[in-house]
Amino acid sequence: MVSLLIVSCKEKVNTLEPPMNQDNVTTMSSISNYDSIVNLVKTKGDTLAYSELFYFLKDSNKRDRTDTLMYYSKIMAEKFNNESAYLDYFEALCEKYDIKVDFSNYSSIDISSMDKTSKQKAENWLNDMLEKRIISKEQFDSIKK
Repeated sequence: MVSLLIVSCKEKVNTLEPPMNQDNVTTMSSISNYDSIVNLVKTKGDTLAYSELFYFLKDSNKRDRTDTLMYYSKIMAEKFNNESAYLDYFEALCEKYDIKVDFSNYSSIDISSMDKTSKQKAENWLNDMLEKRIISKEQFDSIKK
């Protein structure tokens, strides 16, 4: 009986194993870096910081990223007149409603399934893009509304 007790006590207990996947752990340095990048985007319109933030957010889950992408792309578009941010905002808005956006074929974009408020927001944004000559009248007209 004593030998069974000794054998059973020799079973390894690994208390050093992390309880979660380390790829999903957020460290203080990454939070600090994120805050610095966000600050550069919001206050200076830094295009490199925006690009880094954009790709960081694109790697996050869909539910969390669309509103955040829309928020920062709207800042870059309206405050700093960044043309790609206009397109990013529209794409994120469409993604929120599972609408595929292919900027190489504007006629494939169909916003008709959006609710009335969101559709109006999309149309207003498209009008802004047309006024700023980010999209052409032909591209604007080819989007299904």
